[in-house]
Amino acid sequence: MQHPVTNEYQDSRRHIEETLKAIDDLKIPTLWFWPNVDAGADGTSTGIRAYREFNKLEHVHFFKNMTGDDFLKLLNKSMCLIGNSSVGIRECAYLGVPVVNIGSRQNKRDRGFNVKDVDYNKEEIKQAILKQIENARPQSSDVYGGGNAGEKIADLLSTVPLKFHKTITY
Repeated sequence: MQHPVTNEYQDSRRHIEETLKAIDDLKIPTLWFWPNVDAGADGTSTGIRAYREFNKLEHVHFFKNMTGDDFLKLLNKSMCLIGNSSVGIRECAYLGVPVVNIGSRQNKRDRGFNVKDVDYNKEEIKQAILKQIENARPQSSDVYGGGNAGEKIADLLSTVPLKFHKTITY
């Protein structure tokens, strides 16, 4: 799950090609999700299409979308998530799914122990993937909460007096 980085959009094709080369070399069965539509998505999508045109990726299956429930079930059974999506930082931490986080998109975000950060480099990406799938699955992390934020918010709202006083300031 690799998306373009909005302030690096001019490099998005090169970024995705490094990841494609790593996945191609490893020949591990892979489910690949198309990028979101941030600035640079054209370069990322063009890079994927061009690479597929000139290289056989028989071990890779491409998806544009799927239901949220199916996606979470798939994610939970994954050996590793590769790319730069926030799902690797947030949901995968909670699920204990190993992640290879590529590039700067998730810079300065808190991480669980499940994340290995690498640069846009085919060899770094390959080595990190192999290390992540060889290691034992990491423990679940509550770095982004334990799944009960809605209950906590509802409890708080039920005890806080909600007052509003409109003031005209002109």
